[in-house]
Amino acid sequence: MATTRVHDNYSADEINALRGIFALYDPEKSGSISAAELESLLEKIGYTGDSKVDILDAAQGMESVSFDDFLDLLEKGQPSQPGEAPDPKVMEFLRILEEYRIKCEEEGNYLEAGRAHEQLDTLRKQEEKRQQKAVRARQISERSDVQIAHNMQYSDFNAAWDRYLEEYDKMAQMYIQQMTERHAVNLLDFQRALQTEMTERPPKWSRELLEWRRRQHMLARQKNYAEAQKIKIIADKLENKEKAALEQSTASLFARKEAQFRQQQQAELQALLKRIDARRKEHIKQRNLDSKRLMQRNRNVQAVLESKQAVESNRIFADIRKNLYQVAYTKAPPPPKSAKTGKKKKSKDVEMESSMKETADFDPAFSDLEDDRNFMEAESKAEPAY
Repeated sequence: MATTRVHDNYSADEINALRGIFALYDPEKSGSISAAELESLLEKIGYTGDSKVDILDAAQGMESVSFDDFLDLLEKGQPSQPGEAPDPKVMEFLRILEEYRIKCEEEGNYLEAGRAHEQLDTLRKQEEKRQQKAVRARQISERSDVQIAHNMQYSDFNAAWDRYLEEYDKMAQMYIQQMTERHAVNLLDFQRALQTEMTERPPKWSRELLEWRRRQHMLARQKNYAEAQKIKIIADKLENKEKAALEQSTASLFARKEAQFRQQQQAELQALLKRIDARRKEHIKQRNLDSKRLMQRNRNVQAVLESKQAVESNRIFADIRKNLYQVAYTKAPPPPKSAKTGKKKKSKDVEMESSMKETADFDPAFSDLEDDRNFMEAESKAEPAY
């Protein structure tokens, strides 16, 4: 007799298996069993503890339990999904169906034994697929976790390098500013010193002017003042002319030496900028190299994980088939080794932590920034070769 209500938690094969077990407690084929037989039936299909108590509490007040009622009660006490471990409910179904098949075979009821055998085969395949699907889902989750961790590592790697280069650029600007300010002070000192030197330097007059001055002084000593005044006028004009020429020459020399000093300072600044730029390019080159190494290491980790998972899948799938297709006279077998997810997860966490620690090798070290600071400080404070 078909069920009159929809039960989404059970497949058609599971319902048929449960119907066969239910029939064992309904020998008169009335379609229902007494409430007193329900507890024995629940223990038969593996419901114990709180699940059994919950179902019995829900069945209080029922004088008899139909098969549809039985399915409804089972859904209320449905245990959580077993994950990769064998489903105790299915394993108990398999054991009971196997017992039922053997009983039918011994009694000569071969058609019923054949139907039981078909249900056994179907349930085994479904449970095998379910466990395999759970294993694959866990492995996909592991690979996804590793990829997420690698993405976080790569993001942290780029963030660390960005901070490092930002600090490097700030430090470079600071030392460039220091050199510029020092150049301004040195230029002012140079201008003052040069101005003092040229001011204190005695003028170099021509022989002609010196001769006119000599004649002027000689006439004055001879009391020939009229003639001395005439010579003085001539000498003064010549001196003013030579003084103007000398001032022009001095200004030209000052400008030339100042330009030469400025050029040397500019060359010093350009040398610092060139070294800073070269060192920054070295850092960028190292960053690109470390980035490639990090990505290759992450690919290697993924490849190793996939290889391990392939070997693990073959072993676990073999254990699943062995557990499902052995003659099930006893209780459900212990879960395969893969169900010990705690150790697997711990091992995966150790691998992830190791990978994170290895990634730290690619981060720009603080000592490198100290080297940069020492380099720039030495360059900015170097004595100019003027």
